[in-house]
Amino acid sequence: MQVPAWASVAQSLRHGTMVVVIDRPTAGPFAEQNLSIARGATVAVDEINASGGLTDGTRIRLQEQDLDGLATGALETRLRADAAAVLILPCDTNSQLPLAAAAARFGMLTLAPCDPDPKAGGRYANYWPVGTSATDEGDALADYLQSFAEKNVFVVNSPGVSDVALQTQAFESAAAHRGIHIVGRASVATSTTNFSSVVEAIRGAQPSPNILFTAIPPPSVNRLAAAVHSAGIIVQVLGGSALDTPSALAGDDSGLVNAIVASYGFARKTAQSRRFVADYEAHFHTRPVGSFPGLGYEAIRLIQAAGKAGRSPQPAAMAHALSKGIKLEGVALAERTYQGAVDHNVVGPISVEKVIPGGFYPLVAVTASGTPVPPPPPTCEQELRNEARMSTEQRVSLERKGIPTTGCG
Repeated sequence: MQVPAWASVAQSLRHGTMVVVIDRPTAGPFAEQNLSIARGATVAVDEINASGGLTDGTRIRLQEQDLDGLATGALETRLRADAAAVLILPCDTNSQLPLAAAAARFGMLTLAPCDPDPKAGGRYANYWPVGTSATDEGDALADYLQSFAEKNVFVVNSPGVSDVALQTQAFESAAAHRGIHIVGRASVATSTTNFSSVVEAIRGAQPSPNILFTAIPPPSVNRLAAAVHSAGIIVQVLGGSALDTPSALAGDDSGLVNAIVASYGFARKTAQSRRFVADYEAHFHTRPVGSFPGLGYEAIRLIQAAGKAGRSPQPAAMAHALSKGIKLEGVALAERTYQGAVDHNVVGPISVEKVIPGGFYPLVAVTASGTPVPPPPPTCEQELRNEARMSTEQRVSLERKGIPTTGCG
């Protein structure tokens, strides 16, 4: 496993600074997710530096860049000029995986907050995910559907958005292995505002679907759900982790209320987790919503853990430590284990939650082996408000289709 020994990195480290470049495209379907990741990373850097830095006192300098579209040579030149020791990739497979491939050619240590392609670590030796894989998320969603009396799923994909395609493929594979029926499919562009063809396809599907799965991110998924809801079609919306963002909560009547969503995890209920939330609020004047701020926070903590395990902030030492395996106690997300060179994918709890007015309601978290673990205690007051918003007709229709209408005991 080779990591470039750039003179600029060595010089920066000698002066007590580790430069971490985070790629944050400001446009595209995952701009909101990448903003949340960058904010979470900022909080982690501030906390670590305020506590004395890394093990040897080295401070982290986080540098945001927009690296989309750079050729391999231009990317290497930019990162070398920045004295970058680590590159944090964006959550957008259309740019994430090409960047990972380019960085791999010159051995750059890269962290991927999102893991839509669980095979990427096998292709790129210095590529390490932070969140759970799309395969694990698909398994968790399909397992949750086992509690439904009926399991007839209509799938909506989006052409040209690789992240959506990979998550859709992972869910369909998990559904097939569990006897869950895919009764119809449709594709829409994330920019579309006309969903009439999707609505008609859902109406015409046989048997009638009671579940609508899509990995399309907000705000497109909001428009899709609203169109289906306005057409009088009662289905349980099932979404990928891209929905675990504030935009999914926009507009209580959008059709996403009660949507079931895969999540990268819930924050721990610890003093350090409460500090993360307080520091995030103080810095950005808003609470961290969804799991993407936690992904950014935990990406920086992984750098800290790798530096400690490798007894050095040098990229080669951190890469070697990761290849030997690391167990990371979670703060903004749950605990995770890195098994080392054999498999770069994270082993840890996979979470499922529900959209309710004003927030996300934790439903279940399970380990990769399928063992349930208790999620944080939900806010029953919010859940009861959510139930009150449903009309009797909606509740009866949902229950007849085997869709649970409450999650608060």
